[in-house]
This record gives sequence, structure tokens and C-alpha cells, in this order.
Amino acid sequence: MQPIGSPLPPGGAEGAQEAGAPKNKQMSAAAWASILLLMALPFYFMFTYTGPYQWLAELQLRLMNSYSEKLTLVLTMLLVILPAAGIAKLVAVTVKRMGPGAGAVAAVAAGSTGTKAGDWRIPQWVILPMLGVIVFGIGAVMYWRGATAGPLTVVSVQELEEGKKPASSYLSVEGVPLWKETISFKESSVKCYVPVVSRDWKGEAVSVYIECRGEDLPRAPGQLEIKTFTGMKAVGGLPGPVRVIFEKGMFKPAAGYLMIETKEEPAKLMGFGKWPMIVGGALVAAGTLIWAVKRAVAVR
Repeated sequence: MQPIGSPLPPGGAEGAQEAGAPKNKQMSAAAWASILLLMALPFYFMFTYTGPYQWLAELQLRLMNSYSEKLTLVLTMLLVILPAAGIAKLVAVTVKRMGPGAGAVAAVAAGSTGTKAGDWRIPQWVILPMLGVIVFGIGAVMYWRGATAGPLTVVSVQELEEGKKPASSYLSVEGVPLWKETISFKESSVKCYVPVVSRDWKGEAVSVYIECRGEDLPRAPGQLEIKTFTGMKAVGGLPGPVRVIFEKGMFKPAAGYLMIETKEEPAKLMGFGKWPMIVGGALVAAGTLIWAVKRAVAVR
């Protein structure tokens, strides 16, 4: 006579342990890599002014004559992430409907090493250090730009039009600003972009633009005259929409053109860059401390 008790689930005692064990909710390394890639793509589209970011920005420009950089970035993220999430869900549902045999290939592949498929997972405590690395990286880039800018280099627009490459990123540029051709562009604040040419400019492509604020513009632009502008060479050049407008007119950017941020200087960039580096380093240290504490508790 068999003893009375709750029946064992399929697979015997081993199956009972698996059935009673809580599911591991940690994300796999492949999932982390996919999420990081999907998060990076919208920023790539923004900095290069391509893909969905360009389509959304130009749609706003046609409808409102301006566009919000932050809103466009958020919408681009939705356009990239939502379809990817939908495809991932569809694949998961399809695999589930295929039945138990769907995981046979993964099981065979994992069997050679004695490791179950999907066992390679990133623990949740890694999130804090990863966030810290990102914040630290943003600050490090700013600090690096300032630290490697080099000494102030004086150069004329005519020399740049002739193909001269400045020795540093911190420049004092002498040329003729074409104030009447200024393009104003609103991001978080209104910035103005002005083509600067030499006195002997023959109407070719423009080698230098400056970025300034509205209050820096003359109230009544008069005769063309030589001015000197000091600032940092911008990474990436003109903002995408501004570049597109110049390209459609007669003040097209030349190959290898420069855009000078007149409000930036190396010391200022280094000062701003230190704070994200400090915060990012603190996040990494906090995540590492949490890991050490959890490890010490587990050993006990």
C-alpha cells in the first residue's frame, strides 16, 4: 500500500525542487547588450542627424519652423525601442507555441560545457556601476576636450580657406562675419550661427562658422568688417538642421569646415567635466561596496 501524500510533480524530486524554486528575474547578458544598443542608437541618430531623428526634426521644422531636441530624442527612442520590443515579444510567443522541443538546440549547445542554457546572467548590483561608468564617461569626455585643447592658436579665416589645419582646438579666428546670413536655432536656448569668410572670399564653400547668442549680434549690421572670435572648435560641427539649411543656400560648409563655440574655453570645460566624473566614480564605488557586502554575507 502506497503512503498517502502529495504526488510528486513530473521529473520526481528534482522536478519538485525546480518547481518550488523562484524564477531568476535577472537579465541575461544578451538582453543587456540589446538594451544598451537600443539606447545608444537614438543618440547616434541625434549626433549624426540621420535616420528617425532627422525625419522627426524636419517634420517639426515644416510644421512649426522649429523643433525640440529633447522631444525629438524621446520620440526617436520610442520609434527604435517599441518595434524592437514588439519583435522580441513576437519571437518569444512563437518559440513558446512551438512546445517543449523548441529549446532542444540550446540544450544540446549548453550540454557540451555542462552549463544550462541561459545561466550566464548579469546580477542586479551591476546596474549602479554601469550607470556610474556612463556618467563618468560623459564628464571624462568634457574634461578630455579641455585638457587636450592645446594653447590658444591665432589663425585667420583666409589661412583656413587655403587648407591650413590649426594646431589646437582653442582658437582665435580673424575674419569677416556675414551677420545678415545668421541662422537662429532654438534648442534649450536660442543660439545663432554665423558664416565667417575672408576679405578675398570668392563665393566658394564656407570654412568657418561661429556659434553665439542673440545678444552678441549687432543690432544694425553695417558694413562688412574684420572681427576676431575666440572659442573652442565644436565636436561634430553645425547642428544637423542648421547644416541642412546652409547646404541648401549659397553658404555651404566646406569639407573639413570649423564651427567655433565662442562661449567655450578649456578651463570651463574641465571645470564642468569634473562633477560628472566625481558623481560617476561615487556610483561605481557604491555598486562595488554593495557587491562586497553581499559577497561577505553569502560566505557566512
